[in-house]
Amino acid sequence: MQKKDKVFWMIYILAGIVIMIIGINLKAEYYSTLLFALGFAFAFNGALQLIRFWYHMRPENREKYQEKLHQQQINIKDERKIQLRHHAGYIAWAATMVLCFVGAFVMSLFQGYTILVTVLFGLAVAEYVAATVIYKYLCRKM
Repeated sequence: MQKKDKVFWMIYILAGIVIMIIGINLKAEYYSTLLFALGFAFAFNGALQLIRFWYHMRPENREKYQEKLHQQQINIKDERKIQLRHHAGYIAWAATMVLCFVGAFVMSLFQGYTILVTVLFGLAVAEYVAATVIYKYLCRKM
């Protein structure tokens, strides 16, 4: 982790603390809790990243961490693993599509909120259109 990364995580922690303070001082019950939780998540995540960096850069852990980074670089460039990641992403996308359509159908059967049915159906259609456009773009690019 470079100095700019440390500065980034410190700013992340400070932003989280500021959001937590705003959440505490806000008098709207729902939004104050939401802001407090968001600020806590920011601050906690930033602190964990700094602790993780500190742990990995200790002299007794540095060599093992460098080996782990080297192995990650190999895995990122491995063609088989690239294809597996693409396939996993496609399966997750297809499952999300099916769940959106099934959710819209079930909500319409139970006369659920019209806006929810519309959003679920619209999300599924938008995902399909976006995937098609991206696929055609990538085909032209290659």
